[in-house]
Amino acid sequence: MSELLPPCTNACPVRTDVRGYIAAIARRDYAEACRLIRARNPFPSVCAWVCPHPCEEACRRAGVDMPLSIRELKRFAVENAAWSPAVPAPATGKKVAVVGAGPAGLTAAYELVLRGHRAVVYERHRSPGGHFFTSLPAYRLPREVLQRDLETILAAGVEVRTGVEVGRDVTVTRLRDEYDAVIIGVGLRASKRLDVPGGGLPGVYPALEFLEMANLGERPRVSGRVAVVGGGDVAMDAARTALRLGASEVLVICLEEREQMPAHRWEVDEALAEGVTLLPGRGPAGIMEQGGRVVGLKVQKVKSVFDPDGRFNPVYEPGSFESVPCDTVITAIGQAPDFRFLNGSGLKAGEGGRLVLDGEFFVAGVRGLFACGEIAAGPGPAIAAVASGRRAAELVDRYLKGAKGLPPEDEGAVIGPLPAKVAGRIPRRARREAAGPPGGKAGVLLVPRPVPAEPDALYEAGRCLSCGLGARVDGAKCAACLACLRVCPYGVPVAGRQAVMPVEGCLACGICASVCPAGAIAVEKVDMAAGPHLPLDGRLAGKVAVFTCLGACEERLELDALKKNGGQPGLHVIEMPAAGALRLEWILNAFENGAAGAAVIACGAGECCHPGGTAYAQGVVARARSILEQAGVAPERLCCLRPDGERDAASLLAGFIEGLK
Repeated sequence: MSELLPPCTNACPVRTDVRGYIAAIARRDYAEACRLIRARNPFPSVCAWVCPHPCEEACRRAGVDMPLSIRELKRFAVENAAWSPAVPAPATGKKVAVVGAGPAGLTAAYELVLRGHRAVVYERHRSPGGHFFTSLPAYRLPREVLQRDLETILAAGVEVRTGVEVGRDVTVTRLRDEYDAVIIGVGLRASKRLDVPGGGLPGVYPALEFLEMANLGERPRVSGRVAVVGGGDVAMDAARTALRLGASEVLVICLEEREQMPAHRWEVDEALAEGVTLLPGRGPAGIMEQGGRVVGLKVQKVKSVFDPDGRFNPVYEPGSFESVPCDTVITAIGQAPDFRFLNGSGLKAGEGGRLVLDGEFFVAGVRGLFACGEIAAGPGPAIAAVASGRRAAELVDRYLKGAKGLPPEDEGAVIGPLPAKVAGRIPRRARREAAGPPGGKAGVLLVPRPVPAEPDALYEAGRCLSCGLGARVDGAKCAACLACLRVCPYGVPVAGRQAVMPVEGCLACGICASVCPAGAIAVEKVDMAAGPHLPLDGRLAGKVAVFTCLGACEERLELDALKKNGGQPGLHVIEMPAAGALRLEWILNAFENGAAGAAVIACGAGECCHPGGTAYAQGVVARARSILEQAGVAPERLCCLRPDGERDAASLLAGFIEGLK
């Protein structure tokens, strides 16, 4: 990766090389895409389904049209490539106990195993996975997806002892005696209780317990009308699960107005699409009962949720009460820790319901005891727990080797915003993503979202701006001729004693490199300085040279098939980052080296990633045809092919080759 981080990578808690794996998808190297995804995250399949994708919120493509569908691209990659288990370092003889087999605990264990340590994870449930296993509904995370990541973690050498509850079956003190270090990686696995009259009635379920019962097959009794109290993602999960368990109506009641709800927008949108209704701006005042059962929820209108300093401090409208008929109430008003794992250890929880830490991961005053995940940092998305587990493992590894503390994280500089003048010149291309899941049906808990089709994934990967992989100028070679400024479709180069390419604006189209007479410009995305990789020793004899814009191959051209044919008599494929990067001498060199013909495949109308690229390529082809004709070469042996609504690039190329016979 470059010295400057793309905003997508910077926004990811584990610093996934987003740009790198999207580029790998674009060139159909799905194995490499998976390798880059897995490099810093042992839960690639899970995160491809449930990550809230902060990378997309940071995507600079949003300044043009819409951010890339990054999570969908990740899911496409992990579903279309196989990988082998990681190979651990030689054994160190050290062993570490980990409490909790959720995303933080398993990540810490996995990273320690890769460093050569033995890691044993203690989990109270019958299966590992933590919140992934107990709380996330199967329609959001199919169990086979979770199992795939778990199998990879176990194959690396992580040991998991399920059905063992720390604090009941074994104490933290005993683990400290038996292991060189102990990591507490439990999540916030309890729900906060609703402190209103009737909160203890049968038919009132805390959300996490409700979801756990549904996921573990206990199927809580749900029928008739259900009220869900809360406005976060857990509330949306509970509401949609209630629909699938047979509720006739589900109403979500929350303090916030729709625009303030802490749930992610798409979670709310999908819940509404399935038939969930919202009653925002209300808070629970009591649960109504009749004969010992729930018959309704008393709510009060909210005047404000936060005080002037932004602190949570709801204020209600006096006397503004309403009655909401319902048969079941599910409360999703926050998560809380379950400190039973501390039983018999002599350790105590600190104020605010979290462990007392000395720094970020050390449990205060206890040598060799560490913590990570929600129990250390508070509630957050799973990817944040994975990041916490990684850092904890790094710290424990250093502790076991006798080093102290952690080196500071390299924050790195981030590529700045896309300049408005550049954004205004980039052709708009609509975002593509898989369709949402169908609505829930009573008794159905698995409604998976379809995986993106390959043409859609390649199209979407082609929308990436390749931030930071643009042109670099060799000052020793630059003659300040300004050819780059003349041809750049975005007006990026800055003139001076030598050309300067501001990283915020350059989109790696390669056009400047193709025209630079001094060869002073290199493009990190594609090494244009090395030419189009033509064989110059006569091996083109009898073959057709195919110059293809990568953008033209995203949807229509079976580039893999062409590459395979390239090793046989018939075709030699030359990939360019953009049609506008085509150089006249490349075409002439092809014929000088015995090519039977040459075809330039450009984008169809309105599909070119870079403005004017196709028109430029057509101009180069026209000039080359004129020169070839003067040299006695039939101009029909060279053509520029553009797919249209009726013919794709492959069929156009086949027709051209047939015409050469």
